[in-house]
Amino acid sequence: MPVFVHSLHIYPIKSCQGIDLQQAELTGTGFKYDRHWMLVDRQGQFLSQRQYPRLARIQTRLDDDALIIGIDGEQQLELPLISDDSQRREVQLWNDRCSAALVSQAANRWFSDFLEIDCELVFLPESEQRRVDPDYARDRQIVGFADGFPLLLLSRASIDLLNNKLQQQVKINRFRPNIVIDGCDAHAEDEWSRISVNAIDIELVKPCSRCPIPTVNPRTGQKEGPEPLKTLTRYRRRDNKVGFGQNLVHESGGQLACGQLLEVLETG
Repeated sequence: MPVFVHSLHIYPIKSCQGIDLQQAELTGTGFKYDRHWMLVDRQGQFLSQRQYPRLARIQTRLDDDALIIGIDGEQQLELPLISDDSQRREVQLWNDRCSAALVSQAANRWFSDFLEIDCELVFLPESEQRRVDPDYARDRQIVGFADGFPLLLLSRASIDLLNNKLQQQVKINRFRPNIVIDGCDAHAEDEWSRISVNAIDIELVKPCSRCPIPTVNPRTGQKEGPEPLKTLTRYRRRDNKVGFGQNLVHESGGQLACGQLLEVLETG
């Protein structure tokens, strides 16, 4: 059976819910609008589900010229896709510091009220470039507000294997992949080093080391205990890290779409 793209996903606001796409534009930082926005505290430190699991309840939807924010299916806030980037502030994402642009006071108030913490919504201007770790990016690739890499790939067989080991199954969205593939064995992606989709060469550079975010239920915004990480640890632990999925860097832009075939160019 050929390997193919099963589904595509973006997460416009870091740590909030994602959007399922039939096709996605691949830009320099990854899929267009993926992790384009991020919440920070008043010190400029990024916020995530690790500390604020309620972020998992915030839904996002793309309109022609706006990002629509909602809770439980009800629209609450509308943000322009193109905003003035003249108001800047320094933000910190792990060990990176960069200049981000403020969205609006209205957005700050909405997110602050929902999270019950004083925070700000920022976006990454085109003029600001976060570099991927040079140990993994030979061509000086860049990334948006994702933790470290432009894209994350996971196979359906890998999540199926995990669910077969769990008493209560989890959905793949807990692992926040950008590209979900089908037609291969579980964790076949671990053996690949270079693939091609729609004539776009992509390197698989590093297993994704899992943090506690998959323990958060996206529907309730609450942590539900040690699973699925407890089970993953039993069979996916390597060098004191739990790997699930593969981080990617791409060599050119283009369009990816569901149903496109994936060609394995190099293994090992």
